[in-house]
Amino acid sequence: MAIERVLIVGATGNIGVSAAIASLRTGREVLAVVRNAASAEKFFTNVGTKEGITTVEADVTARDGMQKVVDRVKAGELPGFQHVYACVGLWLVTPVHEVSDEQLRRHMRIGFESNFFAYRATLLYLLAQPSPTTFTACTGSADTSGYAGLTGPTQGALVAMLNAAIFENQHRPNSQLRINEARLNIRVEVDAEAEKHGVMKASEYAKVYEGILEREEIEGSRVVVEGPGDVHELRAEKKLKG
Repeated sequence: MAIERVLIVGATGNIGVSAAIASLRTGREVLAVVRNAASAEKFFTNVGTKEGITTVEADVTARDGMQKVVDRVKAGELPGFQHVYACVGLWLVTPVHEVSDEQLRRHMRIGFESNFFAYRATLLYLLAQPSPTTFTACTGSADTSGYAGLTGPTQGALVAMLNAAIFENQHRPNSQLRINEARLNIRVEVDAEAEKHGVMKASEYAKVYEGILEREEIEGSRVVVEGPGDVHELRAEKKLKG
């Protein structure tokens, strides 16, 4: 049986590292999108290995950045994938009325558009695969808590986009694609930094994505983590009501 692979968009961040650890622990390989060689080396260090990982440099904020990656996969230049984890984002606590036009555009481009571009570029590829596939995006609680200024609107836009994607997928005949939202309401950092700051380790949070990958009943769902206990007993709730 062929080894499955996870395409991680936003791989070098705390959550991307966690997704890579989860992928490897479930026996899958990783195709990690990175900015440059230096970020790739940092990624390897934080994950703890280079084994089973292929990296590709791309600008995920560009409208065609992820499409170019998918085109290279289709051309056989890069290994194929069956799963996508999108976790590109920024944190901005500047009061909303003080946000500049440049900040607004930058944060929407990074926090929302990058994840949208990843979905748009990979959807048809995932649907064309002969085996079950998944698309997972990581969001946070800033859209409902009101904390962190412009972070909330970018997360809220992503949440709404996932709702639309899930609705469309559930009305798509014979779809083998599972779309889910990983909603993270606590701080996660790569293990070395987490130990210093007393927050959740990326390797611990990885248990959540392991569950999403392995449990076929988690579909069209929001998987919420608000504390350490939520990584052991997954809180998966259907996103669409009615």
